[in-house]
Amino acid sequence: MAVPQQTSGGATEAPSDGLLADIEARATEMAREAGAILAGHFSRGKLEVEFKDEKQRDPVTNADKECQELLEHAIAKHFPDHGVLGEEGEDKEAEESPAPDFVWVLDPLDGTKNFMGGLPVYASSVGVMHRGVPIVGAVFIPWPSDGGGVVLHARKGGGAFAEDEPISVSDAKEPQGNSLVTVPGSFGSAYRFRKPMRGKVGEVRVTGSIAYELAMTARGVIQYAVTTGPHLWDVAGGVVLVAEAGGLIMRRRRGDRLGGLIPETRWEPMKSFVPNWDSSVPAMKELRRWSASMVLGGPGVVRYVTSNLRPRRLLRHRLRRAVWGWRGKRGRTAH
Repeated sequence: MAVPQQTSGGATEAPSDGLLADIEARATEMAREAGAILAGHFSRGKLEVEFKDEKQRDPVTNADKECQELLEHAIAKHFPDHGVLGEEGEDKEAEESPAPDFVWVLDPLDGTKNFMGGLPVYASSVGVMHRGVPIVGAVFIPWPSDGGGVVLHARKGGGAFAEDEPISVSDAKEPQGNSLVTVPGSFGSAYRFRKPMRGKVGEVRVTGSIAYELAMTARGVIQYAVTTGPHLWDVAGGVVLVAEAGGLIMRRRRGDRLGGLIPETRWEPMKSFVPNWDSSVPAMKELRRWSASMVLGGPGVVRYVTSNLRPRRLLRHRLRRAVWGWRGKRGRTAH
């Protein structure tokens, strides 16, 4: 994967409405074509599977690779000066380069294990950011329609749509106990809700596809979604959908007191994946390492949830770790 060199040395003007509309149209077309590839493989049920890790927990299929190739070729054709960051096809040498102003962030198949198992809960996500700011998103998801799926798409300032139908997030003022929410499987070990959330957490679902969850949040099917450690490609397309559907994205800012013994959590509105881009342009490999906890959904619901969401790590566990570290250092010094 070739990555163009950075061409601007400081802050630049935001993309014009015309350029944003063009990028959105292209991204929507790409997501639809990728979705058609996935639907074809899904209906046949035969996949070539490889694993990216020794424990065989991180699969990649020929469907993933075909979609990635299609998306990369389309971007190179229409936007040759833009960068591409995809879950598949990492080029370690190229990713040492500074990121260009425009970066397309691709997850050709989010929910690979669902897809392999025959569960139609997956997505193909195309996100575009300009100097770290998410500006365009297009996400294909399976849907009971004539084409077997639908593309949700949005551009900054242009609203969000499922094909041609405007969509919006849940308009509830606070979480509803009988409405759907999504959290990752690791949520219980990472966070806890405070007492005001009792009876208001909602009907919890774990889908196995973050991009799918964000699309459903933008459509108002899910009242709020929590992510605890997504990669950039999991969320780059979906955050634009949620924001343009009238939603709020809150990102966790971490801090510590007493030398790291007491964790502090601040939830702040997220407007950029890389807030300090203008002062320090990241390398593509840094974007690949991006990760942050987020809560997304209707503004009232998200503010209520984040004000009552706390990290679960207990003080005694941190004290124990600090003591172990101190003993280790003392032992090494003694020898």
